[in-house]
Amino acid sequence: MNDILRPITADGYIGYDKFNQLQAVRFENGSMISWIIANPLEEICPICDRGWDLNHTSIKDQHYWHDRKELTHESCFKRYLKLREWSMFFNAVVECNLAFPGGLKEVKNEYGAAWNLPWYEFTWKGAETFTIVIGRRKRVDHVEIKAPTESYPGLPSLDYRMAEKCFSEEDVTKDFGPTSVMVHAHTDEKLKAYLKKFVRILGLEKPAEKIAE
Repeated sequence: MNDILRPITADGYIGYDKFNQLQAVRFENGSMISWIIANPLEEICPICDRGWDLNHTSIKDQHYWHDRKELTHESCFKRYLKLREWSMFFNAVVECNLAFPGGLKEVKNEYGAAWNLPWYEFTWKGAETFTIVIGRRKRVDHVEIKAPTESYPGLPSLDYRMAEKCFSEEDVTKDFGPTSVMVHAHTDEKLKAYLKKFVRILGLEKPAEKIAE
C-alpha cells in the first residue's frame, strides 16, 4: 500500500495517499497494516441516524450495507443483525405454542462466523432435562436438542430413533445420538418446522382437540 501523504486525523492513522485514496493504518506485531476505506464524514448511518467523528476509531467503524447501498457504522450493523436474529429465533420458538420460562439465553457461537453473533439456548416447560440450542452457522441455522451426558435413575432419555424417522426425508446435515439431535435448517420456515418436530420428539405435542359433534 502507499504511504499516507495527507492525514486527516490528528494521529495520522487516517489520510490520503498519492492517488487520493483514503487509507487507514494500524500497527500489529511491529508491522504497519493499511487498507483503503470510504470517507464517511458527510454520511449519516441509517441505523442510528448519526454521522462519524474526525478520529480514527470513529472513521474505521464503518460497514457498507449492500442491500441499501450505503454506509453504516459497523458497530450499529452488528447490533442490528443480533436483534434481527434474536427476533427471528424468538418468534420461531413462540410458534411452537409451548412455555419456555427462562426465555432465550445467549450462549457462545460454536461456529464463530458472521461476526461471532451469539447462539441461544432454552428449555421447554415439561422437558426441562433437555436444552434446545439454535444459532446461525454460515447460511444455515444450527438446531439441536442436547441431553445430559451423565445418566442417573429416572432420567428421561432422548428418543433419537424417533428423530431419525422425523427427519428421514430431510436432505440436510443432521446427526442423531443419545445425547444430541442436531439438524441444519436452510430457511426460516424450515427452522420453525424443525422446532415443531423437536416438540414431537420430546413428547410435548398436544393432543388434537376433539371436535364437538
